Amino acid sequence: MDHAPHPPDIVFVQQLLDERAPGQAKVTALAWSSRFRVHHRVADHYRAGRVLLAGDAAHVHSPAGGQGMNTGIQDGYALGRAFATGQLDGYEAQRRPIAQRVVAFTDRMTRIATTRSAVARGARNIALPLLGHTGLPKKLATELAELNYR
Repeated sequence: MDHAPHPPDIVFVQQLLDERAPGQAKVTALAWSSRFRVHHRVADHYRAGRVLLAGDAAHVHSPAGGQGMNTGIQDGYALGRAFATGQLDGYEAQRRPIAQRVVAFTDRMTRIATTRSAVARGARNIALPLLGHTGLPKKLATELAELNYR
């Protein structure tokens, strides 16, 4: 949300919940709150001379789908192999397209999850349960687990 109070209080959180999921839950306490802004970025280059980037230093995105850790671990593994085989020049070409795909995917998921349009939210809320009975959950799980990048 672009204009959340600093820090968001229980009244604000309840109003937001009521707006997005009317009558579905009651906020009774906040243990901690803060504003959070989602950024979706991929470094232009993963190597500049002796400096190599991996993980969060190379790409940052929404936590949607929980892919940040997987992508970072895979970067670390690929970078280790590049060091071991002397193929450092190929590291960026191998990993950057994957990061771009992950960032694009998490950006789409974030936009769908946080849409401000009541019509789009309604359509999303109707479509998601219906899509659960198709092949989409398996495809989504494979994408989220990053099993497509072998």
